[in-house]
Amino acid sequence: MRGAPGREGGHPRDRPVCPEDLDLAPFIVQAAERIPKGWVATFGDIAAALGDRLAARAVGEVLSGELPPGVPAHRVVYSDGRTGRSHGGADADVLLRSEGVEVEKDRVADLDARRFTDLRIEPVLKTLREEQERVRELIVERDDLDELGRIAGLDIAYSGHRAFAAVTVYDAVSGELVEERVAESVVRFPYIPTYLTFRELPALRPLIRSGDGTVYLVDGHGVLHPRGVGVASHLGVCLDVPTVGAAKSALTGRTGDEKEGKVPVSIDGQVRGYRLGRGRSVTFVSVGHRVSLGTAVEVCERFLDRGIPLPLRRAHDLAGQAKRASA
Repeated sequence: MRGAPGREGGHPRDRPVCPEDLDLAPFIVQAAERIPKGWVATFGDIAAALGDRLAARAVGEVLSGELPPGVPAHRVVYSDGRTGRSHGGADADVLLRSEGVEVEKDRVADLDARRFTDLRIEPVLKTLREEQERVRELIVERDDLDELGRIAGLDIAYSGHRAFAAVTVYDAVSGELVEERVAESVVRFPYIPTYLTFRELPALRPLIRSGDGTVYLVDGHGVLHPRGVGVASHLGVCLDVPTVGAAKSALTGRTGDEKEGKVPVSIDGQVRGYRLGRGRSVTFVSVGHRVSLGTAVEVCERFLDRGIPLPLRRAHDLAGQAKRASA
């Protein structure tokens, strides 16, 4: 899909739009339905068919939840042959044995001989990786904003399939809180490492107001990401707003020596971010989009509160309050 014009980085027709509410469950169900009687596949096999074995845990979560009638989820097992949970009131072992699969002590006896991998579903995660790579080429890693008027923090709290996204906005000069908002939405994309964008961006999008001099601190990575494009960068490019990645933990990179309270984080010998704070409360800062690394660090240091920038700390609390109020 193509989106709205951006400021730099390619022809407007080449710019992406924000990801829609992509749901992986139908693809996973389709894969399970293609396993013939008398055969099994592993959670990792379905994840590989989706395009990335990192999704194995997400496959398990989908198949252990509510499913349409008749989905043979009992035919999907762990990589060591262990069977999954009971389905539809019947034990998975009993169902597999009734289909001719030998099960001993809750494990498929001859997994290799009974393994079916010709699932032929759309490799949707491969497509999403290609989209991330395309977005990476559009990231602007320099200051590209008229003025630094406001600093906003973005965070999300989850309750099952519900997301409570919060934004808190502070005046960049006075440091005063000037606005805060919460948006609730339904989450359809599971958590898969390095694909956080496609889970969180649809929930964050309603909170963004472009062109108002705001830099958004995102509770996630920018370019300090295995593919160089975390949720902060993807959001910034899609919506053409200045963003900073401000994550609580590292996904990649090698840390250097601390200097003046900052620890550089390098990828392939190049400094791509900094760790701020000490102990268990730290922030990994990197460029999101349209903000230089120097400015990203300066903004986060200016608002640092016990290792976390205040706008993010407040957004975290606000999202949690919304989640608890909905219970």
